[in-house]
Amino acid sequence: MKKYIIALFACAGCFAACEKKVDPIDSFFVTVDYKSSGPKFLTGDVEVNPKDSIFLDFTVTSLDDMAYVEIQKNGVQIDTFRLNNAVDKRTFSIIKGYRADSASGSYTYRVLARNSRAIFLGDGGKQFTVTVKPDFNFWSYRILQVPDSVNKTNTCYYSTTDGKVYSYTNGAANSANIDFGYYWDTTGRGTASTSDDLKHTIYALNAAQPQLAFYDISSWTKNATLLKKMPSSVNFVTQLTSAGAIQTLIGGNMTSGTASKVTTVSTTGGSNVIGFKTAGGKFGAMLIRFVSGDSPNKETQIEVDVKVQK
Repeated sequence: MKKYIIALFACAGCFAACEKKVDPIDSFFVTVDYKSSGPKFLTGDVEVNPKDSIFLDFTVTSLDDMAYVEIQKNGVQIDTFRLNNAVDKRTFSIIKGYRADSASGSYTYRVLARNSRAIFLGDGGKQFTVTVKPDFNFWSYRILQVPDSVNKTNTCYYSTTDGKVYSYTNGAANSANIDFGYYWDTTGRGTASTSDDLKHTIYALNAAQPQLAFYDISSWTKNATLLKKMPSSVNFVTQLTSAGAIQTLIGGNMTSGTASKVTTVSTTGGSNVIGFKTAGGKFGAMLIRFVSGDSPNKETQIEVDVKVQK
């Protein structure tokens, strides 16, 4: 019995010693070759501007007959080419152009082959990421505070040029870049049951503000920014995704009814999105994310997001 066991182990050792290691192969037997026929032809990951033209110049080669060659974007088919009547069903070449999205973000493209039963044959193991660069500036979580009359260090001014908030102390040197300010309007006579008491106010520095007399800005640049509350149909997050969308939705709503200041700002309804046009002609929008405090005290503040055309 022991002889049989020894022989069995000897055989197993022999098989292990004789085992041949084979490098893994592409089980799909498909290659996709991309040509760089110009500056906008994809052969790898790229960054583009919104609505730029992009091109694919490729040849698909398969060891099995192909019936379809498909182009996908983010895993979804955007083009299909049928090879049913082709003489050569194992090679396919084409140049195809597209326009990049207007919304910024990353988009993947790949070319793949399928057989007559629409079964995936392969994609050559390649896909490209096209990153659309935003054509607008977006700054989030900026804090604007009610102006303080003693230290004068509360951040009550905002610049859409650099996305920074400024106080009276450091605002003078940067006034040319400041587009609007924030304060609590104490002139309202509303009752507690009306929105007139919501006196969070956004204003352009060229607007007269007698209640801010303790801030002498006579020597400052006072940019004449135009402001307007947007209707509730304007969604800051889902609609203002490009400079073109800002132009259409904000610019289109600011053909009339603009002012140098807006009051009764809140975080509910359409009043939480304020459209503006800078002195330089750029359209943008401010989203009132959060209101802390409901008085002219220096502790009162608002949190905002801002988008503006470049």
